[in-house]
Amino acid sequence: MVAKKCAAAGSSSRAQRNMQEKHRRIHMKDLISQLASVIPCNSKLSMPQILDEATSYIMHLQKNKESLERKKALLKGDDHPEPTVMNISTSGSTLEVNLICGLNRNFMFHEIISALEEEGAEVINVTRFNSGDRVIFSVQSKAINSRIGVETERVQERLKDLIL
Repeated sequence: MVAKKCAAAGSSSRAQRNMQEKHRRIHMKDLISQLASVIPCNSKLSMPQILDEATSYIMHLQKNKESLERKKALLKGDDHPEPTVMNISTSGSTLEVNLICGLNRNFMFHEIISALEEEGAEVINVTRFNSGDRVIFSVQSKAINSRIGVETERVQERLKDLIL
C-alpha cells in the first residue's frame, strides 16, 4: 500500500513537471513569435535564425543610435569633441603619420608639416578624407638623409604637443 502511494505521488509530481515544462515551452514560443514580429524579415525563420536576426538588428540599431547622438552633439556644438587619434609608422626611411579627429577640431596643419620637415622628413604626399563626423589625415614622408633617418619618438612628441 505504501508502494502504491509512492508510485502515485511520483507519477503526480512527474505529470506536474511535464505540465510546467509544457507551459514553459508555450511561453518561449510566444516570446520568440513576439521577437520575430519586431525584426525586419519577410520570410519564416527558425528559432536560431530569429535570434541571430534579432541580435544583428539590435546591433544595427545601437550603431545608428550612436551615430545620431554624435550628429546631434555636433549640431548642438557640445564642447566635448571626440579625441584625436594619432598613429605614426615607419618602414625603412619612410614615415607615415595618420591623424583621425573630429570635424570641429582646430589645429594648424602647416605646423604639422613644418615639424616633420624640422625633424628631417621630406613630405611626399598628404591625403585628407571626411568620414561622417571625423576627418582622417594621412601624411607620407621620407627621411631627407636616409643614413640619419627620422627620430620617430621625437616626431611623435612634437606632434602630440601640436594636436592633442
